Amino acid sequence: MNRIQSKTKLIVIFLFFSGGMIWAQEKSLAKTPPVDDIQRYLSETKEYAALYNGKLVTPYERPFFNSPFFGSSGYIEGELCYNEVVYHNILICLDLYRDELTVYFPQRPFHIVLESEKFNYAVLNGCVFIVSHNNPNIRSKYVMLVKDGLYPIVKQYRGIVREEDTNLERKRYVRFQEQYFITVNGIAYPVKNKNALLKLFPEKKKELNDFVKQHKLSFGSQQFEQSIVALVNHYENIK
Repeated sequence: MNRIQSKTKLIVIFLFFSGGMIWAQEKSLAKTPPVDDIQRYLSETKEYAALYNGKLVTPYERPFFNSPFFGSSGYIEGELCYNEVVYHNILICLDLYRDELTVYFPQRPFHIVLESEKFNYAVLNGCVFIVSHNNPNIRSKYVMLVKDGLYPIVKQYRGIVREEDTNLERKRYVRFQEQYFITVNGIAYPVKNKNALLKLFPEKKKELNDFVKQHKLSFGSQQFEQSIVALVNHYENIK
């Protein structure tokens, strides 16, 4: 009797979490799912159990007219390392305005906000995101890793909200400012222009300036990221 009850409970749990009952065509009775489906479901649940421990995402009371998410479309299939476990082909949403990272599982209709303390990294659209713990100059938790190495470069997105009145409604927008930081001796320093970067490496200032002129590096908004990466790479090579 106990074995029958246990089996029944297992089937009910599976049907509940799989999104509803599967009805028999003739008699409107719940059809028993195949044993393989139950085992597959339990295996997936066990594999991703660590990702279920988090709060549910809170919808925006007043949504933005544009997108506050990285990649604009919301959920992106990517790679996630969480609590030192790597998960592939996970649906991930990075809310740049709220500074939240959410995962979603089609098998279970839950949108779970992950804990930044357990987050290691995520790869979205080929971009690597890490956390900025113990960096007092960086206000965001989640930042993009632009360059790894002796002197990592990261980029943070800071959202600024503005509103516009139209004839029909008041629209709410979010605009993101990109801010770059270079880590030297464990401290992240903001870099807004070439001079701010050169101050971090004063002993090689002349060599770096010569490199800028030789390669015609531009520190305008369009080529800023490419130029600071090239200059820091050069500094690592000549040091």
